[in-house]
Amino acid sequence: MQSLKDILTTANVQNMEEQPSTSTSWRLRQSAAQDEWRKARSHHLNCLLSCNEVPKRKCCHCTSPAIIRCRDCMPEEWLCMECDIHIHFKLTLHNRESCIDGIYKPIEPTVCCIEKDGTYCLVNQGRYDLHMPKLLCRLCLAQWTPDRSDLIKSGYWPATVNAETLFSVDVFSTFEEMKTVAPSLSRQAFLRMLERRTSHFGRAGKIHGDVFQRSFMEYTFCQFQCDKMACVKQFTCPACTPNMLALCADGNRKQYRFRQSKGSEEPYFDGTFIAKDCDVHHFVEDVQSKMKSTAGRGMCGASRWSAARETARRTNNLDEEGLQVVVCRHGVLLKALNMYRGEIFAYPLFLQKELQAATNGQFYCTDIACKYWPYLEKLAVSMVDLRPLLEMRPFLSVMHAKAHSTKCEITWSGRNQEGAGTTAGEEVEMVNSYLSRSALTTKYMTKSARNDMLTIHAIGWNRRKQDGLHLALSSRYVKVLTRCHVTKLTNNISSTFQKAQEESQRLEGLSRELGCPENMVQQWVHDVKQWAADDSLGTQRDDQQNLQQSIEQMFLSVHQKKASLYTQTDSNKIRHLRRRKLREEKKKLLETIKLYNEQVSNEEQIDVVKVESRLSVVGGDTGADLIWPWEVHSSESSNILTKKKIFDAYMSKMRLQEERVIVVREMRQHCTYLRGLAENIRTKMSEMSAVRTSGSLSEVGHRGLQCLLQKRLADVDEKFQLVCASYSQALGPNAASLLEDWPQEIPECQTELDESSDDSDFEAL
Repeated sequence: MQSLKDILTTANVQNMEEQPSTSTSWRLRQSAAQDEWRKARSHHLNCLLSCNEVPKRKCCHCTSPAIIRCRDCMPEEWLCMECDIHIHFKLTLHNRESCIDGIYKPIEPTVCCIEKDGTYCLVNQGRYDLHMPKLLCRLCLAQWTPDRSDLIKSGYWPATVNAETLFSVDVFSTFEEMKTVAPSLSRQAFLRMLERRTSHFGRAGKIHGDVFQRSFMEYTFCQFQCDKMACVKQFTCPACTPNMLALCADGNRKQYRFRQSKGSEEPYFDGTFIAKDCDVHHFVEDVQSKMKSTAGRGMCGASRWSAARETARRTNNLDEEGLQVVVCRHGVLLKALNMYRGEIFAYPLFLQKELQAATNGQFYCTDIACKYWPYLEKLAVSMVDLRPLLEMRPFLSVMHAKAHSTKCEITWSGRNQEGAGTTAGEEVEMVNSYLSRSALTTKYMTKSARNDMLTIHAIGWNRRKQDGLHLALSSRYVKVLTRCHVTKLTNNISSTFQKAQEESQRLEGLSRELGCPENMVQQWVHDVKQWAADDSLGTQRDDQQNLQQSIEQMFLSVHQKKASLYTQTDSNKIRHLRRRKLREEKKKLLETIKLYNEQVSNEEQIDVVKVESRLSVVGGDTGADLIWPWEVHSSESSNILTKKKIFDAYMSKMRLQEERVIVVREMRQHCTYLRGLAENIRTKMSEMSAVRTSGSLSEVGHRGLQCLLQKRLADVDEKFQLVCASYSQALGPNAASLLEDWPQEIPECQTELDESSDDSDFEAL
């Protein structure tokens, strides 16, 4: 032992402080990868140049010199002229290259190589017309000609009814995936890419765009019908079925279409995703006939909202002026409609009427809820069929609420709605951002082509959302836990305090800092709600009480918006617009203060210099220590700005605690949905096995549908196991009990929520 100590003492041991390694540092990984590629670049360049060398090789099937190379025949790619003709007589679609004169030259399927006067040359045997071959059975010598069903089974789709031109199904699948990933990709660009590949392999010819479009739409619609018969629901959120928490609606003005694009054909997906125009038109006319409309756009705070209006004019050169869409809180598209008169209240009202009963929605999220909901209440008086819509609760989108007045934000913002959890109401903005990219091409399409292409985009978007739904819910649940440990799902390195505990600690620290006892938090929250519910500011009376409340509200609004000017905006253009609105609000505030000072004595006047100095400081909480003259002799020692800080912290804490219950409920609904879907498929399979045909399907189609249902059932069972494994990993050892025993609704009593969410349930995370 002593000798070991001497060795360790005398040895020159370097300081083993933790240094960043390539396993933990992204910068070092990128740098190491770049160095490796730089070292290998010279070798790769030599290899790439050597690919142009034409070696002297023998035919892979005989001993003759090879003059043809076919990459599709790998590894036997070298062929002589006789073997080339023999092999590619049937494999006509292979891409070949000639090796004559020491260079590689792509050749068409109609070209072959012959020997003439001791040299090799290429000759064209004329146009190669594909035709239906005659098939011969070697056993019974029966002959027959294959039809279109044989072509489709072989992976081809006819470009015309007569099958004179064929498209590979892989081409359609590639085009659909590329349109889903890159919505701005045009059909012309994709076909130009195919034509460029045709030219690269030594072939010639053009692809007719309209023929490709029609054939692609026919294939996609038939595939949609097959999925529908296989119990696939593209516009349903599994986690929100049967009880959806929130419906988020918003308009997209970028999805317009020029009127000059004519077309009389009917859309394939009529009414599937985008509602029929005739139904929307009749509803809008009915609404406008029952209630007199008010012209102009609604005002809230210093903002004028283009969507907050009841009427709008049509644009001359446009047909559809945009798209109104509705999504769930997970971003799954549910329904849409075409806008012909801008954004008016009747459009989100139609979508709410269509989806309220089908989804059992609890909240309806819009960016103008403070104007839309009073409009609905007034309209429901004369339209009895709209009264069930009032069972839902209004929800002002969290980010849009920042641009509304302070009282409006307190009353309508989703962050202050009991039972809403951490729903932002802005989920529809992600979908609009995705759909807006497709507007570069859809604005030039015909009406039917635009309808079909937007539906295909929506199906692709929902497929991606549904495939990753279990990952999103598991990650969302982990974020609201008190603590979490390393999981494969989130790839966290160490356990960290999460948002729920952070908000609780922030509320406790803020209460101590502002001098609010724990037993007074509820009272302060109630005071802020009462202050926001006071509508006396809407009158034009100039009495002192109304002026005091108006000054408090405007000062609070200016102070908060100025403090968040740089934290919530990353564009100079947006900051310029907000600075202009801030100047207008500040000017109005100073005018109101001047009016108030004219009505009171000198001792009770407001110090304008002090107010401006508080507003000039962006950082910190300098506005909290501003005491108004009417508060000096008041029994209330804290102003509304101080109370609102406690109010915001309290609401944030409550929403996070609610989110925990909501996510578990959605996990349970997701599992129940998949289990019920599997049972429905089994029931349908048993019903089909009792008969030989069903409906308009032939006997062959009937058997094909049975196999499709069997495949669908296997996919659902596999998905169910994957979802359950993901949720079990996120919920811990008590996952089964949590998914079965947690309440369906948000508990009204906070103590009940705290008792049902004991930390012992999550020790394994």
